[in-house]
Amino acid sequence: VSRNTIRKAIEVLVHKGIVIPIQGSGFFIRKISIDGAINLETFRGLTHDFKNSKIETKIIEFQEINADESISEKLKCEIGSPLYFIKRLRIVDDIKWVVEYSYFNRKHVPYLNKEIIEGSIYNYIREGLNKQIGYVDRVIEASLLDKEDAKILGLNENDPALLSINKSMLKTGEIFDYSIDVHNYKHTRFLKLSNFAY
Repeated sequence: VSRNTIRKAIEVLVHKGIVIPIQGSGFFIRKISIDGAINLETFRGLTHDFKNSKIETKIIEFQEINADESISEKLKCEIGSPLYFIKRLRIVDDIKWVVEYSYFNRKHVPYLNKEIIEGSIYNYIREGLNKQIGYVDRVIEASLLDKEDAKILGLNENDPALLSINKSMLKTGEIFDYSIDVHNYKHTRFLKLSNFAY
């Protein structure tokens, strides 16, 4: 590895706020306190973000469907393409944390079952299917809970909700998952490392 490559790698880490340059002393890794926050810098799934916690999954709905016009547009697939639709409740340390609505394109994720869905789907895609997950476009927005999600999360209808709307892509750029995560506003926090830009 050349010095130039190392220098560029350090510049990237400094830009992301992970490494701090101190003149005359060198570079130091910044101590980052996540404290149970979901890290927006990466997208490895709840199982990874809370690896020191007890994670439970309750499957609410799991079915094979065909893409309608709206979902085909989001997944960039043909109308009628075979998909898996999954609705599940994720529980972190006995707290009802998030209701996940996911649409997986079966062209890229040809097989799922109850056992896989109760664990980490992304781990299965990486390790079981040997797929390289590359990118996620994520939009966070505020909303209000509808009656159904409120009941699942043990909250009240029209309570606040944090929505995470995600398009997950393979390294080829193909979208394999479109999901909407409805987070429990009492417990969910997000972390985004930022630097001061001029």
